[in-house]
Amino acid sequence: MYDSMNDEELAARASRGDEAAAEHLIQDYKELVKSKAHLYFVLGADRDDIVQEGMIALIRAVDRFEP
Repeated sequence: MYDSMNDEELAARASRGDEAAAEHLIQDYKELVKSKAHLYFVLGADRDDIVQEGMIALIRAVDRFEP
Protein backbone atom coordinates (compact mmCIF):
# COMPACT_ATOMS: atom_id res chain seq x y z
CA MET A 1 0.00 0.00 0.00
CA TYR A 2 2.68 2.53 0.99
CA ASP A 3 4.98 1.64 -1.90
CA SER A 4 2.59 3.28 -4.36
CA MET A 5 2.53 6.60 -2.44
CA ASN A 6 4.94 9.46 -2.97
CA ASP A 7 6.91 11.00 -0.10
CA GLU A 8 4.52 13.93 0.35
CA GLU A 9 1.53 11.61 0.69
CA LEU A 10 3.39 9.43 3.18
CA ALA A 11 4.50 12.46 5.20
CA ALA A 12 0.97 13.84 5.30
CA ARG A 13 -0.36 10.51 6.56
CA ALA A 14 2.45 10.28 9.10
CA SER A 15 1.73 13.77 10.42
CA ARG A 16 -1.88 12.67 10.99
CA GLY A 17 -0.68 9.79 13.17
CA ASP A 18 -0.17 6.93 10.71
CA GLU A 19 2.85 5.28 12.32
CA ALA A 20 3.28 2.74 9.52
CA ALA A 21 3.58 5.57 6.97
CA ALA A 22 6.14 7.31 9.20
CA GLU A 23 8.16 4.11 9.55
CA HIS A 24 8.05 3.57 5.78
CA LEU A 25 9.46 7.07 5.16
CA ILE A 26 12.13 6.65 7.81
CA GLN A 27 13.25 3.34 6.32
CA ASP A 28 13.32 4.89 2.83
CA TYR A 29 15.69 7.64 3.95
CA LYS A 30 17.76 5.77 6.52
CA GLU A 31 20.55 4.92 4.05
CA LEU A 32 20.69 8.51 2.80
CA VAL A 33 21.25 9.73 6.36
CA LYS A 34 24.01 7.16 6.82
CA SER A 35 25.68 8.09 3.54
CA LYS A 36 25.68 11.80 4.38
CA ALA A 37 27.04 11.32 7.91
CA HIS A 38 30.60 10.94 6.63
CA LEU A 39 30.50 14.54 5.34
CA TYR A 40 30.30 15.95 8.86
CA PHE A 41 32.79 16.19 11.68
CA VAL A 42 31.83 16.93 15.26
CA LEU A 43 34.59 17.21 17.82
CA GLY A 44 34.25 14.34 20.30
CA ALA A 45 31.66 12.45 18.25
CA ASP A 46 32.06 9.36 16.14
CA ARG A 47 30.21 8.45 12.94
CA ASP A 48 27.45 6.60 14.83
CA ASP A 49 26.72 9.74 16.87
CA ILE A 50 26.35 11.77 13.71
CA VAL A 51 24.10 9.13 12.13
CA GLN A 52 21.97 9.15 15.28
CA GLU A 53 21.60 12.93 15.12
CA GLY A 54 20.63 12.65 11.46
CA MET A 55 18.01 10.02 12.25
CA ILE A 56 16.58 12.21 15.01
CA ALA A 57 16.32 15.09 12.53
CA LEU A 58 14.63 12.81 9.99
CA ILE A 59 12.09 11.59 12.54
CA ARG A 60 11.33 15.17 13.62
CA ALA A 61 10.91 16.24 10.00
CA VAL A 62 8.43 13.42 9.39
CA ASP A 63 6.52 14.28 12.57
CA ARG A 64 6.37 18.00 11.83
CA PHE A 65 5.56 17.86 8.12
CA GLU A 66 3.04 20.44 6.97
CA PRO A 67 1.72 20.17 3.42
